[in-house]
Amino acid sequence: MARPLILAAALLLALTGCSSDDGGPASEPGPPRSSTTSTPTPTPTRTTRAPSTALPALVIRPGAIGDARVGMTRAEWSATGLFADGAAICEGELIHWKDDPDGVGLRVLTDEDATITQLWVTAPGPVTAHGDLQVGSTYGDLLAAFPTLTRPVADGFDQSSVYPPGEEDGLPYFGFLLDAPPGEVSADTPISAIAVTGGEPAYFQFDC
Repeated sequence: MARPLILAAALLLALTGCSSDDGGPASEPGPPRSSTTSTPTPTPTRTTRAPSTALPALVIRPGAIGDARVGMTRAEWSATGLFADGAAICEGELIHWKDDPDGVGLRVLTDEDATITQLWVTAPGPVTAHGDLQVGSTYGDLLAAFPTLTRPVADGFDQSSVYPPGEEDGLPYFGFLLDAPPGEVSADTPISAIAVTGGEPAYFQFDC
């Protein structure tokens, strides 16, 4: 009778020794899993600045903006008082508009003799003599004013350009830059720049 009691006591002691004294788990938990969240990289976009002051109320006509016109020599544009020597944005520019020395809303291109070859408007203010169009007007407004407008063609930076044929010779003395690629142009697409030239397409994406 004593031997079974001794065996039972030994078994009870063995079972008690297998458990921890503090009642905790027998094994330590593993390190928590780390979760990572990917942040999308923003797509670079072309930004445009606004002029520090309002642009003058210039009238845009084929080959001319206000009293400035394409083909003016240094002696001719100097007499207008509209331009000064020195670049606005690009090192190769010879002159700039006095009313916009940073070239944010008005640009002028010349040849090596400082004869004006193109004039641009890139901010609201100046309007076209025909149609009262300005930067910010829409493609629908443009079509209403110039029904024979050329079809939009790609012009870099997800933009496109269109040209009303000249009345006398069909050459593009006007150019309009639209803020959408050709396949996405709609009636609501805004005009982002207006150029006047001597009959050639505008260099809207002029590379410095």
